Amino acid sequence: MDGEKKGKYSDLIRRFATAQILVIGDVILDTYLDCRALGVASEAPVPLLEISKQTHTLGGAANVAHNLAKLGVKTSLLGLVGNDPNGRHAAQLIQESGIHFLPLLTSRPTLHKSRVLSGRHYFLRLDEEEPSPLTEREATAFLEEASKAIRNSKVVLVSDYDKGMFTAALAKSIEALSIQHGIPIFGDIKPQNISHWTHLSLITPNQIEARKLFSELTLGVPELQNNLELARSLSQRLSCDIVLKMAEKGLIAVAFSGEAYQFQALCRAPENVSGAGDTVLSTLAAVLAVKAGLREAAFLANLAASIAVSHPGTHAVSDQELLEKIEGLEVEDEDEPLEA
Repeated sequence: MDGEKKGKYSDLIRRFATAQILVIGDVILDTYLDCRALGVASEAPVPLLEISKQTHTLGGAANVAHNLAKLGVKTSLLGLVGNDPNGRHAAQLIQESGIHFLPLLTSRPTLHKSRVLSGRHYFLRLDEEEPSPLTEREATAFLEEASKAIRNSKVVLVSDYDKGMFTAALAKSIEALSIQHGIPIFGDIKPQNISHWTHLSLITPNQIEARKLFSELTLGVPELQNNLELARSLSQRLSCDIVLKMAEKGLIAVAFSGEAYQFQALCRAPENVSGAGDTVLSTLAAVLAVKAGLREAAFLANLAASIAVSHPGTHAVSDQELLEKIEGLEVEDEDEPLEA
């Protein structure tokens, strides 16, 4: 990559500090139990593990917000937490991450995922959740807070983990507020909830989600096998931009206006892909919030994902890491997308 292009991308990254993004979604507390394998338990034929380390990190919408904050974006997070120790722990981690947290207390337990690992072996995941729809009181309080937060944002980012938060009525209210203030909505939307939304500007499905979306939107139509055709079809049917995440195959970015670009994956030997989708969504939102185009946003999102997956654990990429990655690109490195 030549110096002029490096300068262009570096300037975009430095402008992240001028962006203000509101994340709305399911707040999850992730707990990782690193264990030492001792053999087989005496009372049953199951692994006997001794906990050596316990780590708490932000998950769900909170991880998206964490990624944005690490990129230097002024980030607010609107989400539900329970009045319980996990909720208080999540709130503490959110505030320590430099995120402006707008918590709404619920009678339900805080969403909590516990993962049991030993070395590279992933033994078990335990989920604590009650994915019921918001009560009328919770929905009213939520929209009151959203109406104030949206008007002060440049982008609304919806992180839907299908835990009951985004009903059709709530989605329509969020869209009405965003339209009123001229704020685009970017989303990571579960396929079964896509019908709730009609005014999205960008979504970022992976290949499995994209095919489920296509099935939801085109009952009886034969499935498209080509990823580019699939992304184009979704873009036209949903009237929004699509960034299709293809894991080791990279990204395809399709604008509603018709332009399409493919980016090859830059990390050939990923350590851990957990959370990389949040990195992609956050980086896209940061770049688009400073008025760059989808092409530049997808390039930087692909670059950020290559940093995230090169770490052994879930990793939120900082603006400084992204700047250093840009500076380290060689002349022969492919910095332009392949027009699809």
